[in-house]
Amino acid sequence: MTQALDAIFLDLDGCLVDSTRAITNTFDHALASFGIAPRAPEVTRSFIGPPLRATFDRIVVEEGRGPELAEQLVQCYRERYRRMSASETAIIDGIPDALAELRALAPIAIVTSKFGPVASRLVDEIGLRAHIEVLHAPYDEQTLETKEITLQRAISAARARPHAAVMIGDREHDVLAGLACGTATIGVLWGAGSRVELEAAGAHAIVDEVGALREAVCALAESSIRSP
Repeated sequence: MTQALDAIFLDLDGCLVDSTRAITNTFDHALASFGIAPRAPEVTRSFIGPPLRATFDRIVVEEGRGPELAEQLVQCYRERYRRMSASETAIIDGIPDALAELRALAPIAIVTSKFGPVASRLVDEIGLRAHIEVLHAPYDEQTLETKEITLQRAISAARARPHAAVMIGDREHDVLAGLACGTATIGVLWGAGSRVELEAAGAHAIVDEVGALREAVCALAESSIRSP
C-alpha cells in the first residue's frame, strides 16, 4: 500500500509544457538585439531550465561585455516572451491525465524558475491552470532565486514534510533542488535534460513516458528513499 504523500511538485518548462520553440526563439531574439551571435541550437536548448538571469550573466562574460548588459538582455527577453510565449508553447501530450492521477495521490503544485508573473500568465493562457492551480516561482526581479529556494518556499506553503514530498523535473536543477530540500526526485526524459544529466544529478527515479509518472511516484512513496 502506498504511503501517504504530503505534496508533489512539478517543474514547468520541459516537464509540463513544451516551451522549446518559445524559449529558443526568444533567446535568439534577445542576443541579436544586442549584436550577439545566436548560440548553436543544442546550446540554446540547454538554457531551458536554469534561472534566466544566471544564463545571461554567463553569456555576457563569454562575450566580454559589461555586467549591466545582462539585465538589458533579461528585459528584452521578457518583452518578447510575454508577446509570443502562449502561441509558441503547448501542454505536453498526456500531462492533463497524468496530473489527474497525481492529484489523487497528493496535492500538486508547479515549482518553476520562470519569473512569477510571466509563468502565471503562461499557465493561464495555455489552459494549464485548469489542471494544476498552485504555482511557486520567483517574484523579485532584483534577486537571483535558485530552484532550491523556490522549492523550499513551496514545501513550507504546502506544510509538507520533505521526506513525504516529490520533486519532478527534466533538468539537473530540479533534481539538485529536491535533494537539497530532502524530497524524493524524479527526472523526466521528454524535456531538455538527458538521462546522463539526471543520473549524474542523483535522481531517485527517471521516467521516459508521461504515463509512467504515477507508477514512479508510488514506487518512491513505498521505498526506503523517503524515510525521514
